[in-house]
Parts: sequence; C-alpha cells; structure tokens
Amino acid sequence: MPAPQNPASNTLSNGAGNIPTIFAAFGATGDLMRRKVIPAIFHLHRHNELPAMFHIVGFSRRDWSDADFRSFIKEVIEKHEGKEVSAEILRPFLERFTFQQGTFEDPKSYDALKTAFNALDKEWGVCANKLFYLSVAPEHYDRILKHLSRSGLVEPCAPGEGWTHLIVEKPFGMDSKTARRIDTLLGTLFDETQVYRIDHYLAKEMLQNILAFRFSNNLFELAWGSELIESVHIKLLEKIGVEDRGEFYDPVGALRDVGQNHLLQMLALVAMDKPIDFDPGSIQKKRGEILRQLKPISQDDASRTTYRAQYEGYRNINKVDPKSQTETYFKIRAELDHPKWRGVPFVLESGKRMGEASKEILITFKHPAPCLCPKGQPHHKNEIIIRMEPREEILIEFWSKSLGFAFATEPRFFHYMLRESSVHVPYVEEYSKLLLDCVRGDQTLFISTEEVSAMWDFTDSVLNAWKKNAVPLNTYKPDTKDISKASKSLESQSGVASAAKKEIGIIGLGKMGSAMSRRLKGKGWAVHGYDPNESAIGFLNREGMHGTSSLRELVEGLSAPRTIWLMVPHAAVDEVLYGHEGIAKQLSKGDVVVDGGNTYFKDSITRAKKLKKFGVTFIDVGFSGGPSGAENGGCLMIGGDEKMFKKLEPLFADVAQSQGYRFFEGIGAGHFVKMVHNGIEYGMMQALAEGFAMMKKSKYKLDLTRVAEIYNQGSVIESRLVDWLRKAFVLRGEDLKGVSGSVGHTGEAAWTVQTAEEMKVAMKVIEESLKFRKKSAKNPDYTGKVLSALREQFGGHSIKK
Repeated sequence: MPAPQNPASNTLSNGAGNIPTIFAAFGATGDLMRRKVIPAIFHLHRHNELPAMFHIVGFSRRDWSDADFRSFIKEVIEKHEGKEVSAEILRPFLERFTFQQGTFEDPKSYDALKTAFNALDKEWGVCANKLFYLSVAPEHYDRILKHLSRSGLVEPCAPGEGWTHLIVEKPFGMDSKTARRIDTLLGTLFDETQVYRIDHYLAKEMLQNILAFRFSNNLFELAWGSELIESVHIKLLEKIGVEDRGEFYDPVGALRDVGQNHLLQMLALVAMDKPIDFDPGSIQKKRGEILRQLKPISQDDASRTTYRAQYEGYRNINKVDPKSQTETYFKIRAELDHPKWRGVPFVLESGKRMGEASKEILITFKHPAPCLCPKGQPHHKNEIIIRMEPREEILIEFWSKSLGFAFATEPRFFHYMLRESSVHVPYVEEYSKLLLDCVRGDQTLFISTEEVSAMWDFTDSVLNAWKKNAVPLNTYKPDTKDISKASKSLESQSGVASAAKKEIGIIGLGKMGSAMSRRLKGKGWAVHGYDPNESAIGFLNREGMHGTSSLRELVEGLSAPRTIWLMVPHAAVDEVLYGHEGIAKQLSKGDVVVDGGNTYFKDSITRAKKLKKFGVTFIDVGFSGGPSGAENGGCLMIGGDEKMFKKLEPLFADVAQSQGYRFFEGIGAGHFVKMVHNGIEYGMMQALAEGFAMMKKSKYKLDLTRVAEIYNQGSVIESRLVDWLRKAFVLRGEDLKGVSGSVGHTGEAAWTVQTAEEMKVAMKVIEESLKFRKKSAKNPDYTGKVLSALREQFGGHSIKK
C-alpha cells in the first residue's frame, strides 16, 4: 500500500524552506545525472534555494568511496561551468554528497542504504523526507521498487511524519502496455500525489507562460478555438543529431523520444480548457482531459496524416542497426474530438539534424470572411508565435496600413521577448525548478497517470501504423530543412482538401441554393448551377459562376467524377433525378449526388438504391440555418457511406459554419436527424409563441422586445429562436401588424409524428404543435402571428396567409 504522507509537505509555495530532505539517486553516475541533475542541484545550491539539510546519496554499482564520488561531482561541475570552480564555493556543495555502492538486484544494498538514511536522521535529529530519483531504464523499476518496499525505505518514521516522493524520468514506458505496467507497479507503493513524472519541457519558462498568456488575460481566450483559429503547428526542430546516443536512440526513435511527451504536452497547454484555479490538480486534470480527446490515427488514415524520415548517415552511427527503420524526423497532423477544436489541425513536427534549431508553437488565425482587404492586396491571416528557440519570445502578427497615399496593408508585429538567449542555461534551469518543486510538493509541472495513458493511446496508433509499413520511411539530407518542405502537403486541414477537385454542380438556385453558391465561390469552388428560373441563372453568371440552361448542360459541363448538390423541394427530387431531363441516366460511375433539401429519410433510402444501379453514390444532408446559414455557414447533418463522406469532407467543411457538420453512418441518417430536428423546432416555437401570447394578454404592460432581450442573456431558454423573435418585434412591432395568424407548415413535422407512431414513441408536444398549425388556417390568433413571424425571420417564409 502507498505510504502515509504528511499533507503539510504540499503547502509550501516559495523556496524550499527548512525541509530536511535526503535525495537518493539511483544511477548516480549515468548520463542524465552528469548532464542535467548534478548541474541543476549546483545551480540551486549557488542560489541558496536548497534546504539547509539537503543531502544527496549516490547509488551505483561502482566500487567508490565518498571521496571518489565527490571527485566525480567536481569534474562534472567544472566541465559544465567550463572553468575551475573555487574550493570556497565547491567545498560546501560537495559535502552534501555521499556514495552507497550497490546493485539494483541485491537486497543487502538497500539495507545498507537504509542504514545510511538512519545515520543522517540521527545526525540531524529529525525524520528527513525521502526523495528517490530513478535515473535508470524502466526495466529496472520493478526490482528497485520492490526492494525499496521490502527494506522499509519508503515508510515514514512515524504516522504523519516525513514524506516520500519518487521522481520518474521519461520515457514513461515504450507503449501503452508497458506504461500501464509501470503505473500499476508505482501504484502498489505510492499514491499519485507522491509520483513526479518529469518532462523537462513543462518547466520551460515560455511553456509556463502559455497558461498566463491565455488565462490571465482577456485578449484571446473567449475566441480561443475553431471559431477563429485555423491551425496550430508545434515544432521541435533540432540542430544536433543522435551523435553517440545510438544505443539508446535506435530502439526509441523521434516520436517516442519527443513526440509522445514534449509535443503532446505543448498541445495540451494550447488546447486545454480553463482550469478552475492554478492548483496543480486542476491544471493536470485539464491537460489530461484534452489529451484524452486526441483522435487515434487509423492505419488507413496514417498515409495522409503522418510522415516519417531518417537522415542520411544515421545508420553509420555506433550501435545503430545497419538496417534501422527508426525515424529521426516525423510530422503528424492530429485532431481533437472536442467541441472547441473540431476541424482544427494540430501539426506536430520534430527532427534531428535540421540545420538550425527552431522550437515554437505557431497559431494561425482564420482569414476574415468577407475580407475587407484593399483591392489587389494579400488576404490577411493573423499569427501568434510562442517561441523557445532560437529566442524566448512571443510574436503577434497583425495587419496595418502602410505609410503613403495609397491604402495598402502590411504585416506588423507585437513583440515580447522574455530575456536574451545568453541568460538561459538549457536543462539546468528546468531541472532546478523541477527538483525544487519535488521538494515543495508542487506537481503542476509534472505529468499525471491520466496524461501518460492518453498520450500513449494516441502515439500507439501512429506507431502501429508505421510498424505495418502503412507509411514509408523517407530519407533526408542532414543539416537542411528539405524534409520539412517535402512533407508540407500533410499540413492541410483535411488531408484531401489540397488534392480535391473543387468543382460542384448545384441544382436549385432559390434562396438557399443561390446563397450557398456565393459561399462556395468565395471558398474557391468552381460552381455550375441550374434552375428553371432564368433570372437565377443570370445571377450566377453575373457573379462569375457558370449558369446553365438545362440539366444536360450542367452535367456535361462538369468533369468526372462529378459532384452534384440538389437544393430543391422534396417533391421535386424525383423529377430532377428521373424525369424527362433527369440526371440519373446522364451521370457516370463514380459520380455523387448530394440531396441537401428537406427530404423524407425513407425516400432517401429508396433513391440511394436506385442510383447505385447507375454506379452513382447518394449522400443525404439535412441542412439547417436557412438562407443566412447557406451564405454564412450552415449546420449539416450528413448520412450515407463514411468513405464517401471523408472524400467530400472539404466540401462539407466549406458549406458549414465552423464545427457545423457531423456524419451519421447509414443512408438516410442525415435526413432522419434533420426530420427530428424540424419536429423539435415545431415544439420549441410553439412553446415560445404560447408563452409570449400569454404575456401579451397579461395585465402587466410588458415590453415584449425587452422580455426577448433578457431571455437571451444567459437564461436557460437562450437561443437563436428567441433572438429571431426579438428581431421580429423590432421590425413589425409587438402587435405584429401585417403578420398572418394562420401558420404555414411543411411535411417534416408530419413525417416526425408518423415515424414516431411507427416506432411507438410518444410525441405529444410535436404532435400538438402540428395540430395547432393546421387549425390556425381557420382560427388565426396572436400565437399564430408569433409563429409566422419566426418563420419569416429564419427561413424567409411568407408572413401572409
């Protein structure tokens, strides 16, 4: 069971104070200790941040004395400092170190270590806190932890007296399976508050600054997400190569080494939801939640969303397999299944021998639409760059009028530099802070077990696809960025958008079809359109699109494979498909018909089967949002075949508002969801109309416009319907003069009620709202006026009887 801990150890916030601590380093003479940990402890010592009673016990198999170990420490410090350090400074630091010879598998070594701990406790006259640092490979954890438990080293001197913390270095396993095994093992001896999993990137000042930048300011956070952000590119490009680390690196590779941990933690900081406070548990929870929303990458998708490569000459490195398939570079386009981030690509990129070091997060904002750009000037996209190397800085790009008589724009930057690069000592500063936080009991900059699990689940999906060679291993010239350019096509939003043919035919150019045509033209689509109304065709031609005088001309004007979108009333769909000039027989195998109208889902199933005989795929789309949605981005409920949906996803993304489309498997599923949506809409509108009719008749002289306003300021019934009603009152007055009390209706609610009866589902509210509309033809009233006014606002329907 985990050892009881003293909760007071977690209350410190500034400095290490007087916290008697024994730091036991397993693997004390290894690479991590030399390069990072020993210099970090010396850094803390020189800045008087260590507790007065802080002692380091090195544990290693070498047959060394304390003097030997201190000579080793002195050599490490002077090599790191690049000069000889005076005895006056070095002597008190070296006195903090003693050595315990032993092996990980020998029980007696741990008994001897406990004897050394007891001697320090006796010398200090206190029960010291124990900080165990495992600078060893994960395969040694099992025996070390079991011996720690058996020897009593992790037990407090007395209940509530002293704490035991364990520092674990990455990699946290080699995959999900080994990570879970390590976590299970850790959980048998320690609770989560005692385990400190180090990812030194979280201690970088610029990454910590992301939390302050986002949550301590009100400049960006309200719109932080897919509404305004187009993409996030996280880079960790290194100048150095593998050098003499071939034995470690070759079984690991770039993705395990920096992707599974550093890059995904950077992603979490950018995308996480706002924590309730800056408490470590709150921050870890929000990081874990967003990482759990990473969409795994299937083997089929890996070829279009991942890229891997190895630099030339890597296989010649000592202890690297001559036939190694290990990547030294990767690029991955990740996605989050989170309402704020759906559709936003997170590009993760890292590589060795990339010429110059570049470590940054590039956040690109969407191009304003419509763009109020001077004619002939570039379209504007703002950017935020959070950079760690080559300088620690934040850059915000914006556009401003350039000097001169003409109205032209040019990019400018708000620039914040944290400090000069010469001030920062890589690794030392980060490890100093992390070690100090371990003593304080602050886990903010450490990784929770939930985060580790989520990161490995995503990483495993990529590694498994690579293992099956779903993505070839490319090569690149070292000390260049050629491979970054070669993999650039992977960065596009959907992975097929850049290659997709952006050409479409639209049949039906009424309020919805014409508005959607304008939107798609603005998104770069070549639009061909047909409508029996010649003025609608003329409108298309005047707007720079291709109006056609017949269905045959429309089909012939599109290159195969064709995509044709129907935006016609449901009663006209069969005529368009199978009538005298119907398009079904004119289409070719591989073409697609998208029905975006309000169609009965059972009819969609029938039409899909008939078109399949021609080799034509049918996709059903329930479209909500009215003419305004068609022009500014609608809400799409899409049914049909998933493979075809993915192929057409760039089209749906351009038609819909941000986050405004979802796929539902099965022919007719989209129209079914839209049918139910329209039934619900009837019920909601009926409730609003009845409520406002009651207030109209009340003895109180209520200003109904103001009632609608306050209902839409955070109330439970806040909605677009309420705002449309407010607009109707402003436009028509509260008496709604000129608005008919007889309410029009279409077939969708009737289909909903009919289908509910077939499914034996009670639908009383929707059924009664439908009955009211039918009765209103003979019994018009104020409730009917409200309904007619609402229909005019969102759908452009007539307010006349």
